[in-house]
Amino acid sequence: MVDLTATDLQMNLGELVHQCATQFADRPCITMADSSTAVTYQEFESQINQIAHGVKSKLETGLDDEDQVTGSNRFVAIMLENSITYVAITYALKKTQHVEVSINRAFRGAALSRTINLTGCETLFTSAAHFDALLQVHEDLQHLRTLVIIDDVPRARELFPTLEIVAFTDLLSDNDTHITSCAGDLETASIMFTSGTTGVSKGCVLSHRYALRTAQNLLQPFRITADDVSYTPYPLSHVGPAYYDILPTLLTGGKVVLRDGFSLSAFWPEVSRHGVTWFLCLGSVQQLLYSAPTGKYDKKHSVKRCWSTPAPVAKEDFDRRFNLHLIPGGGYGSTDAGWVVAPQWDHPGGKVLPQFEIAIVDDDDNPVPPGCDGELVIRSNEPGVMSDEYFAMPEKTLESRRNLWFHTGDIARLDDQGLFYFRYRMAERIRVLGEMVSGFEVEEGALTHPCIEDAAAIGIPAALGEETIRLFVTLKPGKTVTSEEVREHCRQCMAKYMVPSVVTILDNMPRTTTGKPEKGELRKLPL
Repeated sequence: MVDLTATDLQMNLGELVHQCATQFADRPCITMADSSTAVTYQEFESQINQIAHGVKSKLETGLDDEDQVTGSNRFVAIMLENSITYVAITYALKKTQHVEVSINRAFRGAALSRTINLTGCETLFTSAAHFDALLQVHEDLQHLRTLVIIDDVPRARELFPTLEIVAFTDLLSDNDTHITSCAGDLETASIMFTSGTTGVSKGCVLSHRYALRTAQNLLQPFRITADDVSYTPYPLSHVGPAYYDILPTLLTGGKVVLRDGFSLSAFWPEVSRHGVTWFLCLGSVQQLLYSAPTGKYDKKHSVKRCWSTPAPVAKEDFDRRFNLHLIPGGGYGSTDAGWVVAPQWDHPGGKVLPQFEIAIVDDDDNPVPPGCDGELVIRSNEPGVMSDEYFAMPEKTLESRRNLWFHTGDIARLDDQGLFYFRYRMAERIRVLGEMVSGFEVEEGALTHPCIEDAAAIGIPAALGEETIRLFVTLKPGKTVTSEEVREHCRQCMAKYMVPSVVTILDNMPRTTTGKPEKGELRKLPL
């Protein structure tokens, strides 16, 4: 394992990957789940270095006399499918002291142009899969000058004649020696954007130390060692796969199995074939796995443990079916706040990490008693372990950081032992007949119906500023149920004011790139 003592945290991510390659040279590093394309740690760093030397010599990098990246050229955007190349690009940018700007590949229209324009990016790494989305907004891109294309360079030149088109293969240098970066650990390493499901997507400014502390603090609760194989199908533009899955694995010399998108049908066969030992259930993954028909892979695998939050399926049921250990909820992290609360192996309450303080407060920021729900607010005891700001959004930054606390917009509680329990997002609260209803609790109740695969609840406007509840559900394969039967089930398992007034049965649930129901899209569906 790479030794990260307090002084070592001054290391940056470029130096970290070099140390991993030196220490774990011939060990398997990253394998693609579907193609089985793989690299060792040494091969991975060699590819990183080839990209880094190419960036320095073949792109306009804006280097000053002291070889420091400056100005708008400091920010380089990436909009790609998950691949070994994607991960290598992110570390190459860190070696050359650029800031990685990860673009959510699901963004379209104004959201896409806004995120690219925000940092003044002049260079974008992308592929043919995203030409149509870029073509729709390219006239609105104020600073973009260069596209580095992974594939189909001729078509890129045809579609974007005003931009410089650089073939990724031409960018690669023959030089694969390590580039020593002098970036401090508190300097900005990347900008990752919030999902934008509750408003305009915001760019979280993340330091090298943010990434290192996050990865370091995940090792103990998830018991990650050099013998582990992690599995991540989530988009690399999110903090989860980048710093919760991949980076902790690199620290230990373990192996990452990477996939471009979650597939329910491919999940267990791939996990079994690659000897995966642990994974994170983000979004609705736990519910989707449990709702799927039983199959030969349910217990034919090497997975020892996983973690899910929230966990709509009871731990005992999930453990029994898949013969693994579901680490109870209790953990908490976000792109904005960092990894704040560590889950416990056998207890649903989480423990606050020593780098952070938290409080549970009411609407006036007064602490609430133990056992009561309130908004989770956070502050750090160490610099660099939280997002520094929302890039170029000072009003949003100040709005979220009130009374010396970062306000998460999440509802949680602490028990009398100081253990943490996540409840739901404030944005999911629905005001019905004077009651504040948690959309998550409506979904939780609906999911106890034996025919329902997934559920999502939203509020729809009613009289006098109130709302009524609309519930969207998808059904398990081969199952049938009517909307009224779902409502009757809800009447039996939840308070009267929580029962949805409208139930819509969908063939497919629209999802965010991290697997959560896309409630913005659901709101657009007609009644």
